[in-house]
Amino acid sequence: MHVQLNCVVVDPDDQNRQEMASFLTTFGVQVVAQLSNTDPLEAMLNRSDAPQLVVVNLDPGATDSLRRIGHLPRQFHNVSFFALSQVLDPNLLMDSMAAGVKEFVPLPINEIRFTAALERLANVNGMGKRAKLINIIPTQGGCGASTIACNLAASIGQTKKTALIDLDLVRGGCASYFDTRPRYTIADVMQSADRVDRTLLDNALAVHKKTGVSILSRPDLPEDTQRVNQPGLVRLYNILGRMFDCVVMDSVMSVDPMYATTLQTADLNVVVMQLNVPSAKNTERYVGAMRRMGIESSKIKIVVNRFVKKGWDIDPAEVERALGLKISWLVPNDFKTAISAINYGEPFVVSSPKTEISTAISEFGKFLMGKQVALAA
Repeated sequence: MHVQLNCVVVDPDDQNRQEMASFLTTFGVQVVAQLSNTDPLEAMLNRSDAPQLVVVNLDPGATDSLRRIGHLPRQFHNVSFFALSQVLDPNLLMDSMAAGVKEFVPLPINEIRFTAALERLANVNGMGKRAKLINIIPTQGGCGASTIACNLAASIGQTKKTALIDLDLVRGGCASYFDTRPRYTIADVMQSADRVDRTLLDNALAVHKKTGVSILSRPDLPEDTQRVNQPGLVRLYNILGRMFDCVVMDSVMSVDPMYATTLQTADLNVVVMQLNVPSAKNTERYVGAMRRMGIESSKIKIVVNRFVKKGWDIDPAEVERALGLKISWLVPNDFKTAISAINYGEPFVVSSPKTEISTAISEFGKFLMGKQVALAA
C-alpha cells in the first residue's frame, strides 16, 4: 500500500529551509509546512493530519533548541524526528537519542546517508516498495519502440501493478494504443509538480480496463511540452515508484537534462533497434553517450525489433561486437499483427496472445522483471 509521507521542516534560515524542502520533495516526501521556529510545532502535531516526519535544524544554540523540543518525540510516538546540527558534541548526540530523536544528522548533510535514513523511515511507514522503472528508447523513427513499450506494459500489467508514461512529448501515442482518452496529461501533473501525491496522480492516470495499466499521456498541445520539467519528473518517478510494481517509460533518444534524469533514474534502459545501418550507428552512438554519463552496462538492454531469421542487413554478432553488449532480446517481425493492434487500439498481447510476437514480448517482460527465461530466437 502506498503511503504519502508528510513532513514539517523547521529552520530559522529561509534559504536552508527551502533547500531542505526541495531535497525532500525530490525524494518524494510531501512538505506540508516550513517553520522558522518550533513554537507552532506542538499544536501541529496534535492535529488529526499530523505529519509523520519533523526535520528540525537545532542551530544556532543546539543544546537550548533540543531542550525546547525534547519532550515532543516522547509525546508523539508516531512522529519521527530528524535533528540537524553543526555541533558534533557527543553529549548533544546522546541527549538527542535519549529524547527519542530518530536520526541525528551532522551538518553539512551527507546526502547518501540522509537518503538512507529517509529510506528506513519510508520502510517503517509502508513506503518501502520500489517499482522497477523500465525506460524504452528508440534508435530511429518507426523502429517500433512505442509498440514494444505499450505491449510490454500490458503484458507485465497482467500480473503486476503497472504504469505507462508517454515521454515522447510531441509525437507520443500511448493513449491511442490503448484506445483511451485521458482527461489529464503529464503537462497537467507538472503544473502541480510541487504537490504531486497519490490523490493527484489517481485522478491524472487513465486506467485501461482490460489490462489494468495506468497511463499518463503526452500533452495534448505541442506547446504544452514546455511545462514538463526535470524537477517535476524526478518527483513523479519517486511517487509512482511507491504506487506501482513496474513503471514503463516510452521515451526518446536524447541527452537533454530531462531525459538524462530518466536514464539515470531507470533501473533498465531498453534500447530498441533494427538490424540496419542507420539504427545500428545510432545505437552505438547512444550507448556510448550513456556510458559517458555513468550508466552501468548492466542497466542497458539491447532489443532487436522486427527480427527475421534470414535477410537482415547486419549480423547480430557484429552489432554485439560494436557495442560490447549482448543483444538481450529478439522480437520477431509481424507487421500485420502490430499495425492491426495499433489501429484497433488494443495491445496485441491482449488481442492476439498466441502469436509469436506476443509470446516474445510476454517472455521479455518476465525477463525484465527478473525471471529466468530463454532468449527468444
